[in-house]
Amino acid sequence: MDQLTIKCLINLSKDGDKASFRKLVESHQAYIYVIAFRLLCNDYEAEEVVQETFIRVWKSLSRFNQDMRFTTWLYKIAVNLCYDRIRSWQRSRNTVHFDMESSIIFNRPSPENIESSLINRELADIIRLLTESLTPKQKMVFTLAELEELTVDEIVTITGLTPQKIKSNLYCAKQAIKDKLTRMEERRGKDE
Repeated sequence: MDQLTIKCLINLSKDGDKASFRKLVESHQAYIYVIAFRLLCNDYEAEEVVQETFIRVWKSLSRFNQDMRFTTWLYKIAVNLCYDRIRSWQRSRNTVHFDMESSIIFNRPSPENIESSLINRELADIIRLLTESLTPKQKMVFTLAELEELTVDEIVTITGLTPQKIKSNLYCAKQAIKDKLTRMEERRGKDE
């Protein structure tokens, strides 16, 4: 969807046109789901973030700055929601969100989408394994930079972090993941 169409739909949505807002949701919900899933590694939680993101967008659409790209604003809302959940989970480690066996409850495949659910579960396990020791900021910056391939400027807009903080957190995240991969490779070499 081009920027002109998006601006038109935003303006119509600001005037209460729910059909226009539905078009915005339908054209952007997949992007928001992907970022939420990559940060949270959980289908159910990612779907919750998508829903909450668009509820917040609807409520605050009148304050949207049209100089900003709509997708950047969506990312900012979704990432902040994910970041809050990750911090909350890390404060209370007793939660099911980081428990590999319990996450299967949330990822139970539906008959019509078994393959997609299995791929998501495998991807979630890999991301969770590699990023579990990262701080919430490191995980957020790593996901936005490496998985979403956003620029530092876009990440600044989304997170509010300075470019230096972004680069520092990204460096630390990459080092932690590299160290984890090295240890895994060493263990695999010993097992063979």
